[in-house]
Amino acid sequence: MASPKAVALEFKRELGLHTNIEDINHPIVENAPFHFKFFQITDEVENTLFQILDRFLLQLDLIIVRDSVLAAMKETVTNAIKANAKRVFFKNNATDIANEKEYESIINEFKSTYLANRDEIEESLQKNNYGVFVSFIHNRSLMRIRIMNNVQLTEIEADRIKERISKAKTYNDLADAFMDMSNEQEGAGLGLIMTLMMLRNDGLGDSAFKFESGENKTVFMIDIPAKVSKENIQLEKIDHIVSQIDHLPTFPKSIKDIQDAIDKPNSSIGTIAEMIKRDIALSANILKLSNSAAFRRGGKVESLDRAIQLIGLKELQTLLYSLATKQMLEDKFPAFTAIWEKSNESAFYCKSIGQRMGMNKSDLSNLIAASLLHDIGEILLLSFDKDHMNKIKTFSTTREIASTISMEESAIGITHSKLGAMVGEKWGFPILYTKAMEYHHRPLLVDEVYTDIIYPIYLSDMMIAINSKEAKSSEIPSEVLKVCKFQSKSEFDSFRTKIKEQFSSY
Repeated sequence: MASPKAVALEFKRELGLHTNIEDINHPIVENAPFHFKFFQITDEVENTLFQILDRFLLQLDLIIVRDSVLAAMKETVTNAIKANAKRVFFKNNATDIANEKEYESIINEFKSTYLANRDEIEESLQKNNYGVFVSFIHNRSLMRIRIMNNVQLTEIEADRIKERISKAKTYNDLADAFMDMSNEQEGAGLGLIMTLMMLRNDGLGDSAFKFESGENKTVFMIDIPAKVSKENIQLEKIDHIVSQIDHLPTFPKSIKDIQDAIDKPNSSIGTIAEMIKRDIALSANILKLSNSAAFRRGGKVESLDRAIQLIGLKELQTLLYSLATKQMLEDKFPAFTAIWEKSNESAFYCKSIGQRMGMNKSDLSNLIAASLLHDIGEILLLSFDKDHMNKIKTFSTTREIASTISMEESAIGITHSKLGAMVGEKWGFPILYTKAMEYHHRPLLVDEVYTDIIYPIYLSDMMIAINSKEAKSSEIPSEVLKVCKFQSKSEFDSFRTKIKEQFSSY
């Protein structure tokens, strides 16, 4: 595939960058590149790039690699802007960036200054004409993303990047990278190495990522073949984790008996309450649930009968899946409490999103139940492989990677979403709930029939991540917002802020 030729770019205010396309819906045609130029990363720029990426991947049926390609784009664009900023900093300090001694004497000062004054430094890039150019193009056999900046790297910089690319090829998985990288190296090089490992894990070989620097430019290319073959080489590690599912208890018969009783025509709140009262822990959990943000109306609920009345019998029937799961896991797995609290916050957000979508009471009940259950796998994976999971969490948070799924696959061999779905199947959960467990981080991969449940759960998780400054709304696929009745990301952000305040008030 030939490199894109120079083309006139116009500034599009609504997109926040220079481009050759008319708007975000510009038709995608084979061998017709989309070009973009910008000087710093803003929400508008990210929103445009990520929407274009989604459009290409969806059209070419390659959405399965979204997580790793998105991470690779973010890593390379960030590095390109940082390389540009470095030139401005060295110039302002009258230092020769190509001189090895001068480079080593001032590089640490640049790092600390850049972290403290990133916006101010990046705003000066346009004055110095240091831009970043991103191009998307495809033909029948290949999709290419090309990230270029108009500076040539020094020999020191180029050698370090080549070293990281070479090192990434020697690792079998991210676990090897974690073990091999010291704390000092981690900040400097682990980002690129982990990105390459994620690409490989998603079926993109070592040749998918290319780098070259010369003639006053530096170019990174991400090549995605039209057909991606994904092979997981960590079967032994997966088998070890999956085997631990067999040691989990079976789903309680007493819960199934209550669910069956609710189905009977003559069931009443009184008779169901009597059955539940035989289980003190279950009774306590139902009371807690009725007083949670997702269900509470007015004063505190003190009686079980009132709690069931507030929740509703049919709604309770679906919620018993999550309540029984809580009982089985909370005493055995140390990660349970934190994840359950997060799931309760997710349930509150999901209820608000579901109401916005006009869901009926039954569908809304299923959505809340699914949101309470969706992170079971994370509870287990944090307990089975705490060390790697914590490292992934730390890295993804500092890098603003919204989805850690590809990183989990690379480091551990299986994702918490897949593990959760396997547990749901073991316990005979309705398929709607197992789908929620499996696809809540990869909503665009789920069958359309499940989108009304999966999309709100994904969106609620993103709300939590954005509130914690671990993600940005620009990463959310526009299709998800559309289904959840948001006309724009700004409308979603206003909603998110309002609902966050409501949740905090409980």
